[in-house]
Amino acid sequence: MKKLLSILILGSFFASEAYSDEKIPVQHFFCDSAMTSGTLSPNGKYFAAMVPATGAKCSIEDDDDPQAARVLLVIDLETNTPNVLSGTKGKSRLVGFQWLNNSRIAFYRQPSRGVDTYSMWAINIDGTKPKQLVAGEVEDGYFTYASITDLMEEDDEHVLISYNQRRPKYRDIHKLNIYTGRTTIVAKDPVIDGQTSLGWAIDQQGVVRGYFAVKGLYYYLYHRNSEDADFELLRKFKFQEPSFSPAAYSYDPRYVYMRGQAVAKDGTVIDDSNTDALWLYDAYEDKFVEKIFEHPKYDVGGIAISEKTKKPVYITYYGEKPERVWLDDELKQIYDTIEASFPNDKVSIGSWTKNEDKAIITTWSDTNPGEMYFYDRNKGNIAFIAKSRPWIDKNKMSPMLPISFVARDGLTVEGYLTVPKNSNGKNLPLIVNPHGGPNARDYWGYNAEHQFLASRGYAVLSMNFRGSTGYGRKHVKDANRQWGRKMQDDVTDSVNWAVEQGIADPDNVCIYGASYGGYAVMAGITKTPDLYKCAVNYVGVTDMELLFSERPKVWEIWDEQQKIEIGDYENEKEYLDAVSPIKLVDRITTPLYIVHGVRDWRVDIKHAQKLRRELEKNGKKEGKDFWWLVKTDEGHGFVGEANKMELYTELEEFFGRYLEQSS
Repeated sequence: MKKLLSILILGSFFASEAYSDEKIPVQHFFCDSAMTSGTLSPNGKYFAAMVPATGAKCSIEDDDDPQAARVLLVIDLETNTPNVLSGTKGKSRLVGFQWLNNSRIAFYRQPSRGVDTYSMWAINIDGTKPKQLVAGEVEDGYFTYASITDLMEEDDEHVLISYNQRRPKYRDIHKLNIYTGRTTIVAKDPVIDGQTSLGWAIDQQGVVRGYFAVKGLYYYLYHRNSEDADFELLRKFKFQEPSFSPAAYSYDPRYVYMRGQAVAKDGTVIDDSNTDALWLYDAYEDKFVEKIFEHPKYDVGGIAISEKTKKPVYITYYGEKPERVWLDDELKQIYDTIEASFPNDKVSIGSWTKNEDKAIITTWSDTNPGEMYFYDRNKGNIAFIAKSRPWIDKNKMSPMLPISFVARDGLTVEGYLTVPKNSNGKNLPLIVNPHGGPNARDYWGYNAEHQFLASRGYAVLSMNFRGSTGYGRKHVKDANRQWGRKMQDDVTDSVNWAVEQGIADPDNVCIYGASYGGYAVMAGITKTPDLYKCAVNYVGVTDMELLFSERPKVWEIWDEQQKIEIGDYENEKEYLDAVSPIKLVDRITTPLYIVHGVRDWRVDIKHAQKLRRELEKNGKKEGKDFWWLVKTDEGHGFVGEANKMELYTELEEFFGRYLEQSS
């Protein structure tokens, strides 16, 4: 361990010193991490992580090959011997891995950048017996691949996987041999009345206990109390109405921790909370025993259960920052002691060994992209392993501040403001950055884009507008049929708030967003064209008609729900065209940068192509009124390092052209 640590510390020292007195290079924000996803083997004797094949350095070449950029590194912690598994190299990108037992690891490759299917491989930690277990493919418009659902800890040769091999639209549970790749179906999706399963519930004993399904505007929760019983309908829920689903199983198979609202079998709502709460549920008696936790503002996240004590240790939720509610005093004391050693960082402890005597600590914050440590509970030792981005000097990063404001209709909207380091935080050029989804949310933490823009002197503002998740059902339902209307008003009101607070120069604001955020960009420059000096639409929706007509097959199951959330284009064409940016191109006066990937299956490239044609029809000139960056080898967001380097170098010049630096 000492030899490994000395090498990593030395590399970190040179990376941070090389640019100590210069502007931070663009590539430092967007290089692949030097080490990703560090985890321990179940017995704690080995450490594994993904590392760049070329070593822990940040160097982007024009002809980089990001599809084969990472490999698996395994370190024997008893002999301090590192081993790069050459069998994990390949023509497709390594995107993740998972320990299968103490001597074998599963890893995942993405066969083609931009296509969201993954091949599952396995390899021994000495590099022997590499084997593709499940091929990632595209069949009839669906991505077919496997994901591990249970490790079957009493069986060293098998795991349970969710796999849509039998029918690409439906996923079954298979027992997979991790050496031969042979599979046996354990539980079939019965496809009742055209319902589509969304996921399976497996208890602590590895028994498949239930599944959640959807059809139209209804969700269906099926459950059983033993492996030999048939699945029975437990509840039927209507979209956006009170519902619950399993968060975790107790080690006593009788009890399930349910997340959501308590609803009786006859449909009676026992507790109509706005936010998702955590309940203890008796599966044998079909009744809710007690409400364990509810936050008035934020949805509960989940519950952690100790593999050693078989008892719950803490509950999670995400407020302004991630929070824990402790249930285990002993573990809380351990966390408190470790957190005291890192007063400026958040601390996450994971990858515990079975007997919970060793773990991996990750420290992180808004300015710290992540550092990993090895924790020995018996010895009380914490040993540094590596920084995820050793070329980033966290002391030069900018703070991300939680904020909130009241929208014009009285709704409280929370968000985050990144302020350039060493600025006075006043009268700054501002880049507004609405998130994608829209059923998602922004989080506090290290954000490479925000840090890059802040390093160039810009404040960056993101907001969890109505429709964002994590704030309860009302916050989501308030966004129904409000694309380009109240949802966009929240974005506009965030700018007004920043101006009123004296943070932003009202004549020095640009907007930048991806996916739904790209739609918000287009809505912003057509609804409030005088508000923004420039705009960047990154893989964004531009045409409401295309949004419905060019939908991928895997999203067909959401058609009826989308009519509630967005609208029914077939019957509400006029209503939706009124907020369709492609119909409002004549209003655009803001300099616009359009970025897209040809392989984008979520937001079809036709959105960008049609926007370009309409801009040209309205007399706009490329290179003068709008700019265009489209990559044939990218999908819904750029992954290739060289492509990212080109993108953000272009955006640095673009924002610099239109945003004046504050004095």
